[in-house]
Amino acid sequence: MCHPEVPAGQATPTILREELSIPLAGGEAMPALLARPEGGEGPGILIVHDIFGRSPFYENLAARLASAGFVALLPDYFFRQGPLAERKVEVAFQRRAKLDEVGALQDLSVALDVLGQQTGLRGDCLGTVGFCMGGTLVLDLAALRDDLATVCFYGFPAPEAHGSARSAPAPLDEVDRMQGPILGFWGDQDHGVDMADVGRLASELRKRGVSFEHTIYPGLGHGFMAQSNLDVEHPAYQAACEAWTRSLGFFRRHLAVPTLA
Repeated sequence: MCHPEVPAGQATPTILREELSIPLAGGEAMPALLARPEGGEGPGILIVHDIFGRSPFYENLAARLASAGFVALLPDYFFRQGPLAERKVEVAFQRRAKLDEVGALQDLSVALDVLGQQTGLRGDCLGTVGFCMGGTLVLDLAALRDDLATVCFYGFPAPEAHGSARSAPAPLDEVDRMQGPILGFWGDQDHGVDMADVGRLASELRKRGVSFEHTIYPGLGHGFMAQSNLDVEHPAYQAACEAWTRSLGFFRRHLAVPTLA
């Protein structure tokens, strides 16, 4: 298994988990999982899940980030629409069609503020890591705020075929406002994302001098990270392990976390 969070021979720290209710405008509250390392201190990272919502995969990623010394927050931005009746793509798209994505972006920005106010949080910058639809949302957050280090897994730079009642902006339409640093990962067999759009995003950001690194893995499709579950037997394991290891290194550099010895 790929475990770059804790060096070989070093004991995995105890992880503290807490369920939060994030207060929003109008008296609503968004549920979220907070995972922090033993001792409670570290820089903050917001996890933005995919179209299927909060799942054991993302809960595990929150724990792994905590193992690496971060304070991780995993909000459920589909809380108004409720849980999926069954985990099927068509059911997930039906739920997404009811989502106000612009409002979800504002909810996630509030979640970042709440994360930044946690006791023991270190650093002046916060991290975000998003997957699929969540990858698009973290790119949009990078256009809304200037205090983020962003990791995007297979987000959609251009408008998607399956939108919602009020779709979030396409990152290519927000590129003039986007702030780095940004790290991105895609698979070249992703039939939902045109790799030419990824190239356009990279080109436009670099024209503006925004720090943007990205990798396109050959032979991999959409969702390779979640599909692999970082399982050594999965065909996408090597790429998923590399991408996750690089993500941790990126956050350690930009959120001022010293590499564990």
